[in-house]
Formats: sequence, structure tokens, C-alpha cells
Amino acid sequence: MADVGAYLVIRSHAPDAAFREFRDAVSARYPLEGTARLHEVSLLEPGSVAAHTMVVAFADREAARAAYTEMPVRLIGQPSPPLVLLTGAVPPEGLPDPAIPTRANVAPVKADGPVLMIIEGTASDQDRMERYRNILLPMMFDLGSYYVVFDLGGSVEVLAGAWDEAIFAISRWPSRSAAESFWLSSRYQNDAIPLRLSVGRFEVALIPETPAEMKDLLP
Repeated sequence: MADVGAYLVIRSHAPDAAFREFRDAVSARYPLEGTARLHEVSLLEPGSVAAHTMVVAFADREAARAAYTEMPVRLIGQPSPPLVLLTGAVPPEGLPDPAIPTRANVAPVKADGPVLMIIEGTASDQDRMERYRNILLPMMFDLGSYYVVFDLGGSVEVLAGAWDEAIFAISRWPSRSAAESFWLSSRYQNDAIPLRLSVGRFEVALIPETPAEMKDLLP
């Protein structure tokens, strides 16, 4: 969507029926960029915690905040409050650094069940993380993946729950197989991951992107 400027990322450990009721109420009014019930979430990074997840798109942060006040969050308030994050989207023109893959500078590839990779965490060594990104980013270009959220500056707003990370990003992959092939590749596992293991902590999960034609037919 060309006019997306912000996302609400909602995670919950509510009972499945309660989450589905909440998801259906939200999707009836707002466009879902991606959603997954607990059993549909694929965890990639060891130590990541699965939860029901929704990524909801808005024109800007103000619209997202206003929408959140009208959502029936009470439905997913048990057994613990949900986590609700508000984050800016990568602008249509991309980011100032052309080395970072975005919709603006990645050649389109055929999508077959695209997925969203949600990344969050902290890192303490900028030099090693830069070397890590020098491996990661070219691989994303090669596979037709790009960021829809890229926040390294701590501008994520916590609207509900507890969250205290420095890095939050969402990348879009043209298929689950592309994302998993990247993650399991020798280049990423043996060259990239060791650069960040001792200097950061991350959680990484995959959820399906919501196809436009399926937004009203969610199971």
C-alpha cells in the first residue's frame, strides 16, 4: 500500500478463540499487513517466544493511535495484557542509505505466499553489527526481500505491555521458502550469525503476509 506510514504490531497470548474474535473485529475496519495465530508463527532465532501476531497498516502514526483506542483490546487481555507497538513504515522513496533494501530499490520478484520476518533486539558493538549487515543486506537484495520497517533509533512507541529493545524491523520475503533458505544458508549461519551472537540478543519470527483478496476470508 503506497499510503502506509505506520504499523501497529500486536502480540497476544489470549485463548485462540478470543484472538480470532479480536482479529476479525480489527480486520473488518483496518487493513492487515500480516497475521498469524500462535501455531502459525515460525520462530527462527533460538530463544524467540511465539504469540498470536497481527501487523496492521495505517496512513500515519496519528491514524494508528486513534484506531487503537477503538479496538476491542479487552478481548485479548487475558491471561496477560497484549504487547502493542507503534512503529513508522519505510517511506515509499526508500531510505537514505541505498545499501538497505526497500521496496524502492529492490527489483520485483514473483511472490508465492510472501511472509513477514519480524526482528527485534539489542546490540552493543556497532562495528560487528556493520560487518553483519554487510553480509545480510546483499543476500536480501539477491532474494527479492526488503524492509517495510527499519527502526534502529528507538522510535518505536509502546502502547501496551512491556518492551525495551533498540532494534525493530520487519522484512518482507517473496515466499516462505526464500526466507527459510536465507536463514539456513551456510553464508548466513556460518559467517553472519557468529558476528552478532556475543554482542546482541534478538528474537526473529515469520508470519504470513495477508493477501489482499484474503483479508475478508481469514480462518
